[in-house]
This record gives sequence, C-alpha cells and structure tokens, in this order.
Amino acid sequence: MANIIVSDVCNMACAYCFAGPYMESARHTEQGQFVDLDTFARQLDFLDRSGINEIRLIGGEPTLHPHFSDLIALARARQKHIVVFTHGVITERTLACLEAIPPQDCTVLVNTNAVRDPSTPGTREHLRRRAVLERLGQRALLGYTIATPDAQLDFLVPLAVETGCQPKIRLGLAQRVIAGQNTYLHPKQYPFVGQKIVTFAEMAARSGLQIELDCGFVRCMFSEAGLEALHAVGTVLEWRCSPVLDLALDQTAMYCFAAGGLFSHHLDLASSDPGAPSAAQLRHALAEQAAPYRAAGIYKECSICRFKHTGDCSGGCLAATFARFQPGPSPVLAVPADALELEKGLPLTPRFL
Repeated sequence: MANIIVSDVCNMACAYCFAGPYMESARHTEQGQFVDLDTFARQLDFLDRSGINEIRLIGGEPTLHPHFSDLIALARARQKHIVVFTHGVITERTLACLEAIPPQDCTVLVNTNAVRDPSTPGTREHLRRRAVLERLGQRALLGYTIATPDAQLDFLVPLAVETGCQPKIRLGLAQRVIAGQNTYLHPKQYPFVGQKIVTFAEMAARSGLQIELDCGFVRCMFSEAGLEALHAVGTVLEWRCSPVLDLALDQTAMYCFAAGGLFSHHLDLASSDPGAPSAAQLRHALAEQAAPYRAAGIYKECSICRFKHTGDCSGGCLAATFARFQPGPSPVLAVPADALELEKGLPLTPRFL
C-alpha cells in the first residue's frame, strides 16, 4: 500500500486535518501545488515494481488537481484499482470522470464531516456531497473522522442506505499532528468514544452496514462486552499503526501525515538503479526508524499490556505515542462539559501481563 499525494491544496478547512501542516509548508516549496504528469508516471513505475495493483490518491484534496482526469487515465492504463480520498464536494467534470470507471475498479472514500468553515453548518456542501454520493453509488465508501467525544454518527446510516453507497462505513480517529496544531481526540477520551462506537455499530448492522476501523485504534478503548458486541456484528477490528507510506510532492516517503517528516525517506523516482527500494523495503526502513517509540504506546500501561507485547495491538497512533515524550501545545478540544464528566467515570482497561 502507498498513498500518492497529488495536491497540497484543499478548499475545506477541517479543524482536525492531518495534512494541514504539510499543506502549509508545501506552499513555500518550489515543487508547486500539484504533481506533474511525468512525476506521476514515475510514481506508477514505483508501484509497478513494488507489485502494488492499487493507486491511492490523496492531498490536500486530490480532485482539485487541474489534470485529475489525466491522472486517472494514466492509472487506468496501468490497470490499477483507483482509490480516491476526498471531501466529496467535487465538480461535475470530476464526478463524470469517476462515474466512467466501473464500480469494481474504483473506490471513492468520502470524508462526510469535511467542512469549508468549521463555525457554520455548510448545508450547501452537505447537499452537494449527498448528490455526489447518489451518483457514485457503489463506488462510494463513507468515512467519518471522530475528533471530539460528542461526535454524532447516526446520520451515516441513512446516508449510506439512501444513496446506495458500499454497505460499510469507515471510522477514523483524529490524531495530533507532530508538526502543527489541530483538533484531535485525546487518548483519555478513547473509552468514552469506544462505547459510542459499539452502540453505533449495532445500529448500523440492523441496516445491513458493516463498520471498519482505520489505524490508531486500541483494543483497551473497548470493554470485553463491547468487543464481543463488535465481533457479533462483523466489525472489522485491526489495532494497527504501521508505515502508510505517503509519497509527497518532493519525493519524500513519509511514515504518515500525523507523524509528519519525523520519520521519512527520500525516494529518487528518476533513478534507473534496479536496486532502488520497493514500497515494502521503504515501509521496513520507516518502521526501523520508528522502532524506539514503538516499544511504548499511547498509555503508560501499554508497556505492560500483553496484547502490546504479543503484537495483537500496536499501542495506538505513533504520533500520539511520540507526543507523550515531547513537550508541545495543549490539545485543541471542542468538548462539551457533559461529555468530559461522562469520560471521567470510564477507566482505562489495559490487559496486563
């Protein structure tokens, strides 16, 4: 797996955005705002020699690329499965481009809580996103980033059913970015959110929808009863945090956006060296860089947790783990007092050796 960053701009302003610091710094480089077609072709070469049959386009907002349809055409010519990470408020031209791809060859992961202005509801954006979802149909996969304990998830079920999207919903946790300040979910709030996810997963299952968890989740944010309930409704549970391999505009391979440039490796795409590293080799190198921090986790209890020691749980997001050992700004939290009061009564439940 590798994500190709094709744009460093976005026309939304999500307070929890992982890519915010990257986009801000990228504006001051000589690389420009969009990947050029020649570089993109070399990135496709990299995927080919790495044995990767899927291309994952991210940004910024990848659909803002002025030659988005050309990128898609180049990827389709290599018979790649197309995955696009988008806020879903896209132009008619871009939508038509995606509609032309057979559903089995395309996944459009739509961030349903992306907003242009966090201080306003953005009804027009929501209506446009819904119209896009209806036309994408089975190509669309709903996603939601949980950034505060009071996140409202219930709207996702009728949205998925009524628009004919894929019968699953992907949930992510907003993580603190290393090189910046954003709204994120503090690990102390995970148990409260875990209870909410269990309730939501059971509700979604009654409508035939499956929940899958993105990276950074930890096993102990759920009670044993909660885990049993999630398994019973087929929730995809993976307690992982590993190098995503985000390929930046300057040919830097990053561990992930949240970790920023803390763990990275320069990739010379123009090199004809047959010994040039593959995606798997780059992920291994980045994992080695991060290894000293991987011994710990987001909680101090992680170091004595048997699931952490057996590798069944990563110990949470690497960026959140790193933040435990580094001074930095306080979290930017938009949390109602009643949610914090509820959270105080929810102890962590690490599984000790």
